[in-house]
Amino acid sequence: MVDRENRDLGAVILRDFLEGRITNEEFVKRFPRRNDPALSAVFYAVWLQFSDLRVHTLTGRDSPQPERRIILERCYLFLTTDLEFEWPVPKPSLVKGVLSMIGLGRLFRASEEEYKSKGDFAVWPFCRRSDYDAQVQ
Repeated sequence: MVDRENRDLGAVILRDFLEGRITNEEFVKRFPRRNDPALSAVFYAVWLQFSDLRVHTLTGRDSPQPERRIILERCYLFLTTDLEFEWPVPKPSLVKGVLSMIGLGRLFRASEEEYKSKGDFAVWPFCRRSDYDAQVQ
């Protein structure tokens, strides 16, 4: 289900975060995460791209690397569409995060590969490259 009103709000908040107008703390506090699976998935994907150990903006030394910025820009673009989110909604896992940090992330590779096989992962959160290409135009 596409929640146009909350997607629009989420897109504005994400754009403000990307442009350094709000902090990571403000992003977490203000970003809507209900009624539309795309909102939850985008929130989680964006949350993985910044440090939550301190308050900061995505500027200066906290600017995302180009490959991470591309993901964030695609998330923004997806929120501006009326496309259904077709991927399984990722669920954060503290155990998975800790195990990955200590070098045991390989335990989750099979489930990651299965997830990636659900669509064209190179254009996530879009499921198909044709949908992404149509929005870029």
